[in-house]
Amino acid sequence: MKKTLYFLSIVLLSFASYAQQGDGGEPFYDNSKSASIVMDARSFSQPDISVLQAEDILSDARKDSPWRFGFNNYTDFNLNNSGTWTDIANGGKVWQLSLTCENALTVNLTFENLEIPEGNELYVFNPEKTFILGKFTKKHVYDGQLGTELVPGETVVVEYYVAPQNLSAKKSLKISTLTHGYRTAAEFQAKAFGSSGSCNMNSICPDGDPIRDEIKSTIMLVSGSNGFCTGAVINNTENNGIPYVLTANHCYSTPASWIFRFKWASATCNNPGSSPSFMSLSGAVLRARRTPSDMCLVEITGGLETQAGSSIATIPSYYGAFFAGWDNSGTIPTTTHCVHHPSGDIKKISFDDNPAVSANGMGSSEPNSQWEVIWDRNTTTEPGSSGSPLFDQNGRIVGQLWGGGASCFNLSSPDYYGRLSVSWDTDAAISSQLKHWLDPNDTGVDTLDGVTIHNVGLEELDAASINVYPNPNNGSFTVSMDEVFTTDVTVTVRDLSGRIIYQEIVANQTELSIQLTDVTNGVYLLELSNEQARVASRIVVRR
Repeated sequence: MKKTLYFLSIVLLSFASYAQQGDGGEPFYDNSKSASIVMDARSFSQPDISVLQAEDILSDARKDSPWRFGFNNYTDFNLNNSGTWTDIANGGKVWQLSLTCENALTVNLTFENLEIPEGNELYVFNPEKTFILGKFTKKHVYDGQLGTELVPGETVVVEYYVAPQNLSAKKSLKISTLTHGYRTAAEFQAKAFGSSGSCNMNSICPDGDPIRDEIKSTIMLVSGSNGFCTGAVINNTENNGIPYVLTANHCYSTPASWIFRFKWASATCNNPGSSPSFMSLSGAVLRARRTPSDMCLVEITGGLETQAGSSIATIPSYYGAFFAGWDNSGTIPTTTHCVHHPSGDIKKISFDDNPAVSANGMGSSEPNSQWEVIWDRNTTTEPGSSGSPLFDQNGRIVGQLWGGGASCFNLSSPDYYGRLSVSWDTDAAISSQLKHWLDPNDTGVDTLDGVTIHNVGLEELDAASINVYPNPNNGSFTVSMDEVFTTDVTVTVRDLSGRIIYQEIVANQTELSIQLTDVTNGVYLLELSNEQARVASRIVVRR
């Protein structure tokens, strides 16, 4: 028992850093008064972990499916058959439900039939309120579905707030899946930094300096509520920021509940002692998938922002995404590299310093439908790397990871990537080709460079150029900058309605202390800007 309690404490500490999914906000649930709150609570027993682990040994070796981290409990909780309704002072109501997966290391949820009228809010959090997801609003829901990030611990609280003006409005919620996380979180110290093998190279290491854009394009995704894969944000010939993500077909499940995790990477070449911060978007719609080249293309739907002067909803700039370029010519790359999330780990990089080889190593029905690579520099991929982009020497995507035998224990074994050129327009149906989506005007170009899409008209600095600590904080925090801003910089803090709550102009400084007074708990947007550039970061205030 002592070993278990000690281990769980490490897990919780590893999640203490900032994770953002939703628009920020504060649930009505007050953990300081939890003893007086009678909340409907449901519990699920622990699955047979030994059976799951035996299955994982087989599937991990094949590297042809998402890296399973959890066991799905299928449920049917809704606003009518479960939960506790409470009237609140502003005339609205809140519905609350506590869900426990016994001995789970993480819990995540999938919602269906979800309707959130304007003014209503949805939150998911742990009882201590040290890890809060939300607020979720209508813009985060696609086709009535929403998937949540992994909440540390065995218990989550779900809260649905109904605004006073919406008491009679239509609203609905169904919790269809409750996922019991039994690995990854449990292995954060021994595995997740690295859950991948020790030979994996963190993306910030010096070898990654020439490929910083490709690194920004790569994201981790949760498929089927309980499996990790990798994908890449990919550009189209209109350079308009449509948030397409390329991954592997064998990672496919209904994407409306997928989670897309950005910026989950180490700040140093060595593995960190606790989880780095990350940001997530939820929900997608399928655009194309193809089995013979193991291709899947989806478009993110939740949490997007519309560009100034455009009708295109895209990934917010502060997520730091790069829309990667591609090469559909089929020309053999002289060298290749990959950015990936092996075994649900933080972002890693791998290199093949020799030409790729046309191959058919995964039993595809088409000859030469893959690129074969053998990794150099003591690097590799692993399960969870599935769907990761393969870049050529010019930094353009030429394929996505299908499978193979490479690992830290077998560095000479090849990996196989479905070729982008084969997925391009081999099939006439737009539902199984990339061309229709990535070259919508039929320009016929063979190559396209990547691009950074800005939600504002200024050149945006890399978010790594500033550091905010502590975050979360009690309203008092420090902003440090990598370089001196020699011209006047306006420092602004806004709430999520856009109201300015703090502003000053500074120059020739690398560090600035800020004290926010008379602010409520929640998420705020910090901006540093001048005539040439802008950088933005979210901060969380919890008193």
